[in-house]
Amino acid sequence: MPPGMGPDEQVRLAHIAREHFVVGKTRIEIADELGLSRFKVGRLLDDAIKSGIVRFEISVPGPIDDERSAALQRKFALKRAVVVRTPAELSDAVQEQLGRVGAELLQEIASPDDIIGMTAGRTLNQLGQALDTFETGEVVQLAGVAGPVQATGVEVIRRVSSVAHARAWMLYAPLIASDVAAAEAIRRQHDVAQTLRQFARVTLAFVAIGSWAPPDSQFYDNLGITPDRRRALERKGVVADIGAILIDSSGVVIDDVQQQCISIDQAGLRRIPEVVGIAGGARKTDAVRAALASGLINSLVTDSALAARLLGDR
Repeated sequence: MPPGMGPDEQVRLAHIAREHFVVGKTRIEIADELGLSRFKVGRLLDDAIKSGIVRFEISVPGPIDDERSAALQRKFALKRAVVVRTPAELSDAVQEQLGRVGAELLQEIASPDDIIGMTAGRTLNQLGQALDTFETGEVVQLAGVAGPVQATGVEVIRRVSSVAHARAWMLYAPLIASDVAAAEAIRRQHDVAQTLRQFARVTLAFVAIGSWAPPDSQFYDNLGITPDRRRALERKGVVADIGAILIDSSGVVIDDVQQQCISIDQAGLRRIPEVVGIAGGARKTDAVRAALASGLINSLVTDSALAARLLGDR
């Protein structure tokens, strides 16, 4: 029993609180029923809260970690941050969970007028598989083909555009060509050139973030980049990639190979109003931190353990 409060008063406060917070009656309705003023009812509701008769629990159902989501959004000045609790930091579990929540986010924020741009990756492939139904204008592949066939940008775009019944702009081209001349020749091909022109129209992008420290990146493992070139980029401090945009640990873009690449560049990505980075797992912390520092992404979907490291909780 709250100090100084008798049982009759407890019953009255509990009744008023239940009528207001559970049944949904207004203070005026309760006041009329009990013959009190609405100001008196307001004071009694305050007393119910102060005495502990009313206790509030704010909890987002499902896997969303709302507190860390809000903390990440504030710390990095993001448009949105969605932090997902995962049962473990095993790559497959994280990718599946982030893909599912990423799909829900895409369905929530995409409009029929949007032009959606996407890169490739295992998590984005999971996103595509988890999509149910949504509407959007067109879907654009932002980077050429790299990595396993099932996780290529072509497959991701095919799935997303199919669910949305939207026009798909594919890039049937390698992510990185053998040299600058070869890349220029590929860009001149009619179908490739058409897709490249759509980059400027993209209004919402979902992009994977690859890690170079330790390696967990389709670009890092791509056959189009030689071991010597890879080592040279590592010496320059590259720790992350988005498509073919390489980023060092302080968020600076390293442009050494961009001219060889068939993908959106940093200027093109920065023109897009909202770019949602989606990445998680124990190996992605440095990469996500670098992507945030670069300013190339302004929204983020990640797992709770990685978010904790970004926030300094671990």
